[in-house]
Amino acid sequence: MNAPPDNAPSGIALLAIDVDGTLVTEANEVRPDTREAVCRAQAGGLEVVLATGRRYRTTQGVMEQLGLPLPAVCLGGALTKSAAGETLHSEPFAAKQVDALLRHARRRGLPLILQRDSDGRGGPDFVVDAGVPWNEETEYYVCVGGESGSTDRAPERTGYDDILVVGAFGSQEELAGLERDFVGDGAFATVLVPSKRTPGWYLETILGHVSKWTGLQRLAAHLGVSESAVCAVGDAANDLPMIRGAGFGVAMGNASPEVKEAADWVTGSNDEGGLVPLIELLVNAASSR
Repeated sequence: MNAPPDNAPSGIALLAIDVDGTLVTEANEVRPDTREAVCRAQAGGLEVVLATGRRYRTTQGVMEQLGLPLPAVCLGGALTKSAAGETLHSEPFAAKQVDALLRHARRRGLPLILQRDSDGRGGPDFVVDAGVPWNEETEYYVCVGGESGSTDRAPERTGYDDILVVGAFGSQEELAGLERDFVGDGAFATVLVPSKRTPGWYLETILGHVSKWTGLQRLAAHLGVSESAVCAVGDAANDLPMIRGAGFGVAMGNASPEVKEAADWVTGSNDEGGLVPLIELLVNAASSR
């Protein structure tokens, strides 16, 4: 962890926290000191928002660990929820875009996972393409997801118009090839990362204009908070837009070098409770105003 910045951030009103690699440990738990610090931040008048690639149901599981209902930017920025769970905004793919992604994946023999807003639209959290054989990584994900998901042997004929994120699990090499196919279409943004909760790697695809930062911009406007009054903290490539866009961008000690380079400050790692000194910094700055 670096020493606190010479000029402590002033005027921060909203703290946006990534979940995996930031709020939770590698064991998927919220440390007690981290929980206390997040509660202290909220009690001190900071708007606390979760900004995550997770779907809303698994994000709610983290809120339960915190003991706090919080607004959330989920699915990489494609879904924005109020603290009460109301859908404030979503950014779905057009059905023809989903079809195009399915065609690319099927040519490579990879099943896609189509993520939805089940709270807002009803039905399953996600739909898995069952028209191609599943690899081990996809089998594991479906097993863990349990009753939250469903399968469809011909999703291209169903004509889904409410898909917010398209995901795929597999090896780094095969997913890198699929990523090249997706990016070649020009309308999509991708993140390829080692999967934290399943074996192998994960390729996340959203609409090209969507990011955690665009979701936070919307949520900040809804809450009446200026963008310069946002602090965003994270560890991975999909956190870069919000770390760069926020008034004060923070990287975790376990973040990738690219994320650390983009940040205004680097705190401790998630397993060390790195959010605690950040929240102390923000709360102290707010109390001194």
